[in-house]
Amino acid sequence: MDATDWSGVAERARPLNCGQGLSFQRKAAALWTHLSEWRAMRVERMCATKYPIMLIHGIGYEDQPASRYWGRIPQRLEEGGAKVYFGGQDAFGTVAENAARLKVSMERAIADSGADKLNLIAHSKGGIEARYLISVLEMAEKVVSLTTLATPHRGIGSIDLLRKRKAAAYQVLASVFNLMLMVDGRQQNFSLKPYEQLTADYMEVFNQLVPDRKEVYYQSYAFDMRSAASDPALGLFYKVVRKLEGQNDGLVSAASAKWGEFQGVYPQEGKYGISHPRIVDPQHRKRKGDNPDMAHFYQEIAARLKALGY
Repeated sequence: MDATDWSGVAERARPLNCGQGLSFQRKAAALWTHLSEWRAMRVERMCATKYPIMLIHGIGYEDQPASRYWGRIPQRLEEGGAKVYFGGQDAFGTVAENAARLKVSMERAIADSGADKLNLIAHSKGGIEARYLISVLEMAEKVVSLTTLATPHRGIGSIDLLRKRKAAAYQVLASVFNLMLMVDGRQQNFSLKPYEQLTADYMEVFNQLVPDRKEVYYQSYAFDMRSAASDPALGLFYKVVRKLEGQNDGLVSAASAKWGEFQGVYPQEGKYGISHPRIVDPQHRKRKGDNPDMAHFYQEIAARLKALGY
């Protein structure tokens, strides 16, 4: 809280002094009103980053206005003062194809906003596409920061294991992913190519050929389901990945999600964890119990970017 915030509250709270003849109830009500107004003012500014934010989705989904992918997140960011744009990639495009789409979306966002750079916040495979955009498509001068959320920077070990040892099981894994998308009303994919770009082998080569750019600030977050009960649809995969790589969100391990300045594994407390799909608030609401509020989580990310001057 800065001095201006405090002075505004103090100025309006002066009539609350005991000598002003107000009853205790009126004083309490007035103080509550002043504090509520101050809190609202603070929320309105907490996400007001210097540069606009572009949200970049993962595999199997799109982020058109009618899409449910981002839930309450865009609205919450805008309520906090952020200017928000979307990546607009294809649901099952390759890394290179989607990076090219991102470039077009970025150029439009920059022209619309009048800003010369953007903050990129990418979920899952979107983070890989964003890195390709920055380094290979030479967009580093237009990106001030890249925040990746559960992006498999070192691949998804379980996919490699199934692909190498049990081809049939690998096909089943892709089929299960497609079934999950169908149940959620999304389009399905019958090609294994997008999944092959999420393997550890692919990402090992990718990381050598796509180095970070020093002009861009990179940070990352990982997520942990904590238990199979957090998301029954990914319960089996959670157990497999946990045995192979430790903490994970049902698909991506914490070790694979680390890139740039690692901000840790989320959530750090509470009974329930966060699965890979729930990172983007697909239910449009905070789940019951002690589940973390993902919309607020994105507000915190924006607030941190703002504090860094981005």
